[in-house]
Amino acid sequence: MNGSFLVILLGIPGILVATTVHEFVRALTSTVLGDNYPKSQGQVTLNPVKHFEPIGFLMMLYSGGFGWGKPVETSALYYKNRKRDTLLVAILPTVVNLILGLVFLFAYGTFRSKGYYIGTLLHYLAYYNIALAVYNVLPVAPMDCTKVLAVLLPANQYFKYMQNEKLIQMLFLFLLFFGMITGFMDKIIYAVLSLFGGMIGLM
Repeated sequence: MNGSFLVILLGIPGILVATTVHEFVRALTSTVLGDNYPKSQGQVTLNPVKHFEPIGFLMMLYSGGFGWGKPVETSALYYKNRKRDTLLVAILPTVVNLILGLVFLFAYGTFRSKGYYIGTLLHYLAYYNIALAVYNVLPVAPMDCTKVLAVLLPANQYFKYMQNEKLIQMLFLFLLFFGMITGFMDKIIYAVLSLFGGMIGLM
């Protein structure tokens, strides 16, 4: 088997774990806050099949971080504190991805001496969790930042944003497809990895 192709295959578990955990945490958080909808859709699960979205998967494989799992539909009508709970549902998945990235980075530092492929697998598990978290900070649909803006921005400013949402998304995807933004985003992702690596004495 071609070595480079095998390296690509070793990245696939990283994508599946990052997107599955991200959407599971969203579903679980919303459920804990009183929303029955994710449970009725069978998405309060770590089964990757339930969270797999082919276009989002391919986008993540192509871009090195910008992608998504099958979106979890939630309803803020069930929340006791709609503003606070909506923020929690939007933010916690990214926080968990960061924590998981740190855990896998520690595992990488511990087990990379066991072999090249084990090290590569753990590297990608750390990388894609961090990458998904970094891309979700961008105010581009369908990233979680757009949900945060819906809560934090004044209604008139959010309305203006929504008017330009498609244009922002198209411009971002254009820059992404032609490689005009991936280099910059990679620097941020690896900066976070370096920061985390320093925290655990890896760097």
